This record gives sequence, C-alpha cells and structure tokens, in this order.
Amino acid sequence: MALIINIEVAILYFVKVGIRVDDYRLSYQIAKELKKRGFEFVMIKDYPECAVDFMISEFEENLDAVGIVRRFISQIYGKQRFEKMVVGIDPGPRPGVVVVGDGNIVEEEQLNNVSDVRKYIDKVFSDYDPERMIIRIGNGDLVNRNRIVNSLVSNYRVEIVDERNTSEKNTNKDIESAKAIAFSKGTVIKTKLNTVVRDGYLRELQRRSRIESNGLITISKKLAREVALGNMSLQEAIEYMREKE
Repeated sequence: MALIINIEVAILYFVKVGIRVDDYRLSYQIAKELKKRGFEFVMIKDYPECAVDFMISEFEENLDAVGIVRRFISQIYGKQRFEKMVVGIDPGPRPGVVVVGDGNIVEEEQLNNVSDVRKYIDKVFSDYDPERMIIRIGNGDLVNRNRIVNSLVSNYRVEIVDERNTSEKNTNKDIESAKAIAFSKGTVIKTKLNTVVRDGYLRELQRRSRIESNGLITISKKLAREVALGNMSLQEAIEYMREKE
C-alpha cells in the first residue's frame, strides 16, 4: 500500500505529524525517527481528537521506520518519489553526507567510518526510490575518496568534485562541505580507482591511534596500512596492538 498523507501545508518541519499505526513497536520507532529529524508528532491512538497536518497511517510492508519517514518526507514535497536525488559526500575518516531530492536538502548525516558509506547509500536509494541518483564525492582525502568511489562505482553514477571552492567556515565542516559538493557538478568516474597509501597518511593514522588510546598505543605502520585500505578499523588496530603488549 502507498503511504497515505493528508497534505494541508507545505512548510517543512513547521507541521504536526499524526502517527496511526497499530504496531506499538513500529509506531515508537517512527516517532523516534521523526524526533531525530525535528518533526513535531502525536500518537493518534492516545490523542484521537488532536488536529494534525500530516498523517502516517499506511505504508509498504517492506519498509522499516526509517524508510517510512523517508517516504513521508518525499510526499511533504508533493511527490510519490523524487525524480533526481543527489548525495554529496565529504570524504574522510567520518564522512559527512547530505541527501538532496529535486533540489531540496532532505537529510544530513555524519557517518562513523568510510565502510558505512555503501550501506547508507543503498538504504537511501531503496527507501526514497528516486527515478535516478547521482553520488558526488569531494576530492579532498585521496585514500578515503578512492575507497568510497570503489565501493559505489559499479552500481551508481559517481562524480568527483573539486573541493577547493566548496569549503565553508562552520562548526561542522564535513556536513557543510558535503552540501556544497552535492550542488557542484563533478567529473564522472566509471571504473575503480587505485588506492595509493602514502607515508604521510600512515603517520596521520598512527597519530590518531595515540589520540584514540589516550596516548597509550601507537599502531604499527603495517596496521596503519590495513586501516587505510579498509581491511580493519582504527579501533580494531588499537585493540590488536593492546593485546600484543
């Protein structure tokens, strides 16, 4: 079944959302996701007379709470699905990601590590179900950029964007850069890229290992290379060194 929403206003986030879902656990998860995204909501079962601007009541059975809310966001903009979705990614150890649907920023996320990118992108594509999607990745971090490109290029249109003109001064540079990247055309990449790990990058990972371990552990250059190539996380490398000692 299609998600049923009564659209009376079109001002995003300045609306009250009603949740009418029999499954208590799912309704709680939907409420949690709406709260995370800044929406005001009410459980209709508890407040049946409460006036709302949007109603989430029916949805496709294969969708989880995140997917339901994402379909809801599409319909806030008057669409069953977005025609063009662009995902901007600022590469780095914790990539900043911005999702744009038909010119509207619909979500922002700071991922924990590079290995999370492919799973996140797959779910964004599945949940929003846009007619077409473009992934734009900044060129600022060569190693992590190439890892991200290689994880996506076989299944998505991928572009690399020159970041020199995208950085903005902000408390969250990764997210702000991702926004600028999303709105900038890049060079299309059609094949996987070589991941070249330079000594300077390995030293940076060793420095970060000392920070993460409060000065107790410095991972070896060999382990730093494994982290750079995505074969293990920095935390796993630190734990490995700790166990050896």
